[in-house]
Amino acid sequence: MPARLLRVLHVSEAFGGGVRTAMVNYVIGTPEFEHSMVLRLRAGHETVEVPEDVDVKYVSGGLIDFFKAALRAVDQGDYDIVHLHSSYAGVLRAFLPRNVRIVYTPHCYVMEAKKSAYRTVTYRMVEKALAQRPQLLMAVSPREAAIGLSLRPSMHAEIVENVAVALPVPFTKAHRNSAKPIITMVGRIMAQKDPFFFADVARQLGTERFRFMWIGDGDDDGRLALEEAGVEVTGWLPSADVWDVLEITDLYLHTAAWEGGPLSTLEAADAGCPLLARTITSMESLGYPLAGTEPGAVASSVERFFADPAYREDVSMTSRQIARNASLENLGRNLAHLYGRAMVELKPRTVRAEREQHRVERTAAIS
Repeated sequence: MPARLLRVLHVSEAFGGGVRTAMVNYVIGTPEFEHSMVLRLRAGHETVEVPEDVDVKYVSGGLIDFFKAALRAVDQGDYDIVHLHSSYAGVLRAFLPRNVRIVYTPHCYVMEAKKSAYRTVTYRMVEKALAQRPQLLMAVSPREAAIGLSLRPSMHAEIVENVAVALPVPFTKAHRNSAKPIITMVGRIMAQKDPFFFADVARQLGTERFRFMWIGDGDDDGRLALEEAGVEVTGWLPSADVWDVLEITDLYLHTAAWEGGPLSTLEAADAGCPLLARTITSMESLGYPLAGTEPGAVASSVERFFADPAYREDVSMTSRQIARNASLENLGRNLAHLYGRAMVELKPRTVRAEREQHRVERTAAIS
């Protein structure tokens, strides 16, 4: 009789965009496991499709409905590991029984967002409290791992970086009809990706010499700022069309204000684009070529890229290495190792042990 496959339940409230792509890559990269999903969709953030052989439960309604559905799925299913994706799903760490092995991937800690000091401190306090129960942190960057270990130094943690998966479309070299160097960014127009920063760089460099493109859509104010700076905003494009734009791009410029482990930069590197990234800690930890922290410094780095052949080759070589490292084979191997580690290091508690732990905690609270 064949051995039962290790069963993993993926839970996400934020199933869209890069999180969606990453989760589908996890499933595709580890076919030796049986994957199931409980998901709350984010409309307008659709990327890749979930494989047909994956058991998926989609939840509509609010967060309470989502939490109830996830807890019900855990209770009714015989899962070896519950893999929580993003901060809202991470709240379930407070409610899941202690006999459940938890793997948690923040996909960028919420504290990284440029919010008020009060909200940042509050988010950190919540994450710190949730980090105290047994779990394994699967970080998508060294920066994310460092944040997790600052919340609980003894927490099990491992880094599994994101990858880009080749698009299932025929290879056709896109036709270039621009004499100007093309500088591109891909992402939702929102505070995290900082379209105002990209617009400022475009304004400083000028559209007389460069052609700027932003693939994606989102906030009206950000789109207006881009368009007023002369940036061509394409809106959301089919994957094959995104690939066509990346193939004729001379420089991919990533201006996000905070990140976990972005997928768009990996896709750009895979398409052969040299990359420059705004200097933020997560991008530095992932080994990307850095351009500076302010629009003026980034504009100077872009100028240097096109004027200095040695610098351009150094940026291009680093970008090619990032693409080589980001393979589905590497992802599958690293994720399989992490799940194996979770099985060994996260020992499920018996009901008796659970009751004893509760007794000890109550006694400690009383005393």
